[in-house]
Amino acid sequence: MKRSLKPAEARRSDMLNVAEDLVLSRGLEGLSIEEVARGAGVAKGTFYLHFRSRRDLLAELGIQVIRRMADAALAVGARIESPSAALVAILEALKTIERQDARLAEALHRAENRELNEWCNIALIRLLGPPLAAVVERGCATGEFSVPNALATVEFILAGQAFLLGADRFGWSEAERAAREQATLTIIERALGANDGTLRTAMTKVLTSARSAASSTPPET
Repeated sequence: MKRSLKPAEARRSDMLNVAEDLVLSRGLEGLSIEEVARGAGVAKGTFYLHFRSRRDLLAELGIQVIRRMADAALAVGARIESPSAALVAILEALKTIERQDARLAEALHRAENRELNEWCNIALIRLLGPPLAAVVERGCATGEFSVPNALATVEFILAGQAFLLGADRFGWSEAERAAREQATLTIIERALGANDGTLRTAMTKVLTSARSAASSTPPET
């Protein structure tokens, strides 16, 4: 088979695209290094120039989703002047990305892939924390929020919700999960020093709309 003569970054991107397609069509069990290399038109040895292992490749797939989230947060934060409105709009953008990448996230976040899940959570905090903190800092300057360390506060919020709600670790019922979502929104408001209800009410609408959109989306075949 003719091998790819593309630049290194293009070959790496091709392998990630092939891997994502395989995971979405077959699940993690259908993903092999040999198939990824063959689908991208590279030698198997080339795979190891870009990824240390199959697990490393899977982690990068998850991190790609988080990069899309961070880019969306940065863009929304720059576009919307009101910090409170920006945080609500960012949540809406993140939920849209979650829905678009739901099948990939479900595959990566299974109980047997706990290590991958932890890597993704670390990336979530490191990549999404700064653009969110920038919005919070702006809110502190306008008086909408009051928090001494925006980045550390955002990191704690992200870490808490990722562990509690980011994967089905606890087997919550829908009612139990909803209760914890509401508790999380209350914690966010209080941690940021926002007025009671200013974030919680609007964010609840976003989450309710996201659940409705997810339940009405037909499964892919």
